[in-house]
Amino acid sequence: MSDLTQSEIFNASLAPGVYEAGGGYGQKGVDFQRYWAISRIIELVDLNKPDFLILFESLQDIVEFDSAESPTAARVYQLKAKETGEWSWKALTALPAEPRKKRNSEEKTTPTPFVETPIGKLASTVAELNTVESEGVFVSNLGCKAEMENGSTAGSIRICKFSELSKRLRDQIAPELQKLKRPVPMDSLHFHKTELSVDDVDTHVLGKVNTYLMKAAPKHVGQSKSFSDSLFALLSKRGRKTDPPSNFADLVSTRGYSKAQFMSAVDDLRSIPDQREVVDSWLEYLRNDGMSPLEHARLQVKLSQILERRLQTGTDERTPLEEAAKQFAVESPPGSNIREYVNNGAFMLALQFPGTRLDELQATVLLEGISQCLSQT
Repeated sequence: MSDLTQSEIFNASLAPGVYEAGGGYGQKGVDFQRYWAISRIIELVDLNKPDFLILFESLQDIVEFDSAESPTAARVYQLKAKETGEWSWKALTALPAEPRKKRNSEEKTTPTPFVETPIGKLASTVAELNTVESEGVFVSNLGCKAEMENGSTAGSIRICKFSELSKRLRDQIAPELQKLKRPVPMDSLHFHKTELSVDDVDTHVLGKVNTYLMKAAPKHVGQSKSFSDSLFALLSKRGRKTDPPSNFADLVSTRGYSKAQFMSAVDDLRSIPDQREVVDSWLEYLRNDGMSPLEHARLQVKLSQILERRLQTGTDERTPLEEAAKQFAVESPPGSNIREYVNNGAFMLALQFPGTRLDELQATVLLEGISQCLSQT
């Protein structure tokens, strides 16, 4: 990355109307941004992009560069979650900028300047970047009612360029785009209606992580939830910085995330023992240690059911049975005799949860014992 490009990006991150200080959003909006970022990272990896660098809360909400070392293109994203109803053109641009009479008064209101609106801030950020090809994208779970030249609306399609809007709207925004630090062409601005649901962002993204790991690390797909959670925590930390960076290197280190870092995280995941692999090894031990074929088959089926349910729900909530099994594993951790551990644990749990099937007791004890062992590796 040239010194000129670095300087331009760093200066843009501090420019009025461009700099984002992080932490100024409702929690649902913050979650929406972070999970969308995870979804976008996986999308970029799936597209086999050679490289990327993403900065959080620096140039608007997110800015994506095509390279961490020598970027030639940038995408600036402004992300806003909305509960109900599509966005109006007026709400996003304050156009047409017409003063209105104040209620119960002859005085007129002062129109909101375009540069202080969501689209105005987005366009102003694009205007700050001159050494790389740049574009701006307004992302939301709901579309915009702005009419298009073909008679439909921007909200009726997934992605809409501003150059595809009606002539009336183009005529309104064109003069404003010319007033910026540099003129911003309309075909470099976009509306993007994401499929990400604001009410279930974690489950939606967990599905994407799971699909990706099925290809990239199939033996570790059972760790999709923990991988997604750790990535969410890391990206959230990147977006919580409230102090302006001191230089470009500080900007990247505190607010950036690259493809190399993501691939390193996947490599780290591959180095962690996978629960399913350990489950299979314990099952093999129990079979060789004399567990009857019928008892072994029932245990194997029950374990598969529990693991599949956990993977699908991605929930961290524990049942009373699981809590009791965890307590047993802590107080009486598995030793060299796995069958003795499973039998003793199942017997203890049966006293607390009478009527529970033996295979469920055994499966719960076995999984908690494995979790206890893996937590110590």
